[in-house]
Amino acid sequence: MKRICFLSPDEVHAHAAIQALREQGVPDRHLYVVAGEGVQTEGLPDAGPEDDDFIPAYKRGLALGGAGGLLAGLVVMTFPPAGLVVGGGALTLATLAGASLGGLATGLVGTGFSSTRLEQFKAAIEAGSLIILADVEDADVAHCTAAVQALGPEIEVIGFEPPAPIVP
Repeated sequence: MKRICFLSPDEVHAHAAIQALREQGVPDRHLYVVAGEGVQTEGLPDAGPEDDDFIPAYKRGLALGGAGGLLAGLVVMTFPPAGLVVGGGALTLATLAGASLGGLATGLVGTGFSSTRLEQFKAAIEAGSLIILADVEDADVAHCTAAVQALGPEIEVIGFEPPAPIVP
C-alpha cells in the first residue's frame, strides 16, 4: 500500500476529493483528514492516528526500552545478585519488559504532541487548508490520483509515502 497526501484549500474541495476516492474503491478506514481549529470537518473521515505523534514516539520508545532492557539483563547476567544463576530467559524477559514499558510510556507522551510528519504543512493547516491522506493499493495509486486531480487544480498532490503501521 501507498499513502497519497493531498492538500485541499477548503472543506468543499475536501468533500469532493473524499467522494472521488470513495468512488475509486478506497474504504473510509483508509481515509484521513487533518484540519486546523475551527475548520468544519462534518462528514469527513477523522484524522485518527495521523493527528498526533503516538506512532513515531511508540517506535522510539520500543527501540530505546528494548536496548535498555537488554543492557539491564546483560548486567544482571554478568553480576548475578546474591549468587542467583540467571540464564537467557531472564535476558529475554528483561528485553521484552524494557521494550514494552518504553513503547507504552513514550507512546502515551507522544499523544500530547501534534504529528511531526505534518509539521511541514502547519502553515497551510493554520490558513484553513485540509490535508487528505489516503492509503491505497499500489496498483490503484494512479487511478486515485487522477480522479482527485480531475476535480481541478485547487487540490494538489503533496506526496506519496508508505503508510504508517498501527503497530510497528
